Amino acid sequence: MLTETTERPETLAAFCRARTLVLGVGNILFGDDGFGPEVVRHLSGQYQIPDDIYVMDVGTGARKILFTVTLSEARPEEIVIVDAVDWGQRNGEVFEIPAEALPENKIDDFSLHQVPTSNLLRELQERCGVKVTVVACDVGAIPQAIKPGLSAPVVIAVVSAARQIAERYALAAVGPELQYVCEW
Repeated sequence: MLTETTERPETLAAFCRARTLVLGVGNILFGDDGFGPEVVRHLSGQYQIPDDIYVMDVGTGARKILFTVTLSEARPEEIVIVDAVDWGQRNGEVFEIPAEALPENKIDDFSLHQVPTSNLLRELQERCGVKVTVVACDVGAIPQAIKPGLSAPVVIAVVSAARQIAERYALAAVGPELQYVCEW
């Protein structure tokens, strides 16, 4: 039996039909936690994004997008999560975390950087065949009060992470690379 989406694949969310899905995760109101959204903003403004790559600022809504992808009939071949973490690295250091290295144990009910998001990412890779990579920036502690704006090391990391993603997917720059300016 054909379902509505099988008969009409255009009814699937565009991010499910993309070959690669890049998600900027974080809350711009809490300092360096805004790293992910700023990276996708920089990518979108500085590079030509081809039709088969979907770049999206998901703010704090990563779980909903990941659930949608998990349940979808069509899925990206690869998902890249861009997020701020506190893994004890140097503040502003950009590095990749494979899905297998994400924490398995529940640490905090309200953290977007822990389970169930990491469990969903592992499930997408292991059960759904979607390659998952996290491009992370170590930011140390996230402020507990509203404090928009990125620290100087994370501003530099935004450009570095965007360039790393652009090089991975051979994205063409839209012009000369501009000095990055955080708009908050």
